[in-house]
Amino acid sequence: MSAFVVSTAHIDTIVSAAIDLELFAARTDHGTLERVCPETASAFGKMLLTENVRSVVHRYRLAGSAEAFDYAELVETYEFRYRPCVPAGAAAKALDCFDYQSCETDDYEKSLAYAFTCRMGKALNKHLAGYDAAPWGIDDRIPATAH
Repeated sequence: MSAFVVSTAHIDTIVSAAIDLELFAARTDHGTLERVCPETASAFGKMLLTENVRSVVHRYRLAGSAEAFDYAELVETYEFRYRPCVPAGAAAKALDCFDYQSCETDDYEKSLAYAFTCRMGKALNKHLAGYDAAPWGIDDRIPATAH
């Protein structure tokens, strides 16, 4: 499996969509949920970017390298820039890409970033095309739609 550090525009896209979804998530180890909003956006973005960098540094054993230092500086200098009207499908794909690039550590599934992606993924489902029209319960009386 390979991994790369996503761009700050990629992080901005995810956080912008989270703002639009009025998502609540944790960004500190205290676990308190807070709303992703313009005032908290940079902190959430840094939390996500930190996890992505941690994954890449772990995967390629970059600890102490110049590249790891550059990544740390990228995180430190990150400032959120809002990207308006991110479609749900684009946000879902950006989130999936982020998750794939950030999962290289053994404890990723215990991280705040992973919890964020799970919460956001669930919130995005409700905004995908066809969600509102789909039945809540499925039984044999409802014909399957053709693909």
